[in-house]
Amino acid sequence: MKRFCVLTTGRTGSTSLLDALSCYEDIAVPDKQINCPDNELFHPERVRQHAVEYSKLTGMESRNEQLLLDAFFHSNKQAAFAGFKTMPNRHQDTQAFFRDNNIQVITLLRDDIASTVASFIVAADFNTWRRNGGEQKFNATFIPEHEQRVISHLTYILSSMELFKTYSNVIHLTYEELCKDDFCSRELDDFFQHQIKLQQPKQPISGESYINNWDEFTRFVEDQSIWIKDQFKGVYS
Repeated sequence: MKRFCVLTTGRTGSTSLLDALSCYEDIAVPDKQINCPDNELFHPERVRQHAVEYSKLTGMESRNEQLLLDAFFHSNKQAAFAGFKTMPNRHQDTQAFFRDNNIQVITLLRDDIASTVASFIVAADFNTWRRNGGEQKFNATFIPEHEQRVISHLTYILSSMELFKTYSNVIHLTYEELCKDDFCSRELDDFFQHQIKLQQPKQPISGESYINNWDEFTRFVEDQSIWIKDQFKGVYS
């Protein structure tokens, strides 16, 4: 069995990618066995329930992160591939988590960082965490009260980007390329021995279409990015 994980910041089409992978019978993901929304095995609000379910399935202890991971892979030992989705902020030591568990990491980021941050803001304000792409139904105006939230989201995204650079033998993908009608990743296809692409790809939506004062928003993001990137120089090695 080959182990894999889609490692993402979120707001990057990762759920759609897992849906595309799960269509193949020989690719095992958590939601084929238990109720695991978005195939995010270590979601903080659901990880305890996932542990209970996998303990029932396998008879194995699942009381911590490593034991849950072991139980998940054990329960899918007959599958050709088994994997899940996760995010850096779900683990105390993300570097060690992947280094110690022989997992093929597939990173998924978005090139348009400002739109990623905008998507976080709107998703939190209007509870639109689960979308299927396409036009954003809600509009927002960037105001001073948003500044700390923008900085927090931006710090998370930029630090994750630096972290992802430290992994070797990684398959790197971007949301923009994943959504192309002619998307093709030879590395991804070679790993899974299937042609992997989204079933109904929709073009990424720029935050310009739903942030009313987009120019002001992007200036703030660009200014803060310079300072934040400087803080992470040499943090990951």
